[in-house]
Amino acid sequence: MIRNFCTAVLFLGLALAGSAWAADHSNLEEGFPARIEDAYPIDYRALEFMASGIYEHSGEHGRHAGEFEPEIKWGFIKNAHVELSAPLVFPGDGEMKNNGDLVLEGLYNFNVETVELPALAVKTEFMFPTGVDSAGVDVEVTAIATRGFGAHRFHFNGSFRRTGGAEAGEREHTFSFGLGYDHPIDLDHLIVADFFVDRSPLVGGAEEFTFSFGMRKQLNPWSVMTLGMGSGFGASHTPDFRAKLGLQWRF
Repeated sequence: MIRNFCTAVLFLGLALAGSAWAADHSNLEEGFPARIEDAYPIDYRALEFMASGIYEHSGEHGRHAGEFEPEIKWGFIKNAHVELSAPLVFPGDGEMKNNGDLVLEGLYNFNVETVELPALAVKTEFMFPTGVDSAGVDVEVTAIATRGFGAHRFHFNGSFRRTGGAEAGEREHTFSFGLGYDHPIDLDHLIVADFFVDRSPLVGGAEEFTFSFGMRKQLNPWSVMTLGMGSGFGASHTPDFRAKLGLQWRF
């Protein structure tokens, strides 16, 4: 199923490559390059294909892991978009839990930035148990705020997650909070940084603290390349190094 999904996404992207939608390298997507996301959806009726590769290392256990994630995003109505993805994980320790889960999310912006208020949005994400060793549907709701001060922009992400297939020793409810910042270097380059605190998914586990930074580069009017790096501390499974390379194509 996952192989068919990835193939369909790739062919859909190639078939639409001649369209004239322009990419926006200042529109922050989760994971491109950092974890923080801004409060703005993609353009109305725009279609965007994204792909990313991740390398992760955990020093405590000497664990290496890789991940590839194809995503497709569609601005189906004004001020909103939907996104479909299926992350494929290649862990060095052989653990395959949740590998290949189908993720459906929708983001709606209900307030553009004004003098009095920041830009505000809410994102809802459903994680269906289509992957290896998965059980139950996970649901996550995220509140997003973006505020600009000249060329400087600041972001807040706050999420609440319910794990539908929680096993013994796992929490059913978790949350995370993140702060982010971005600033343009020139017309084609944007730097991004963030810091997140996550409640451990394990009962009695320590909180996870992660930070990341990176750059978005506009390659041409239709595509953006991103490169991000990060680290963390706290819980034993928190990675001590993480690198991510991403590409986005707007159709």
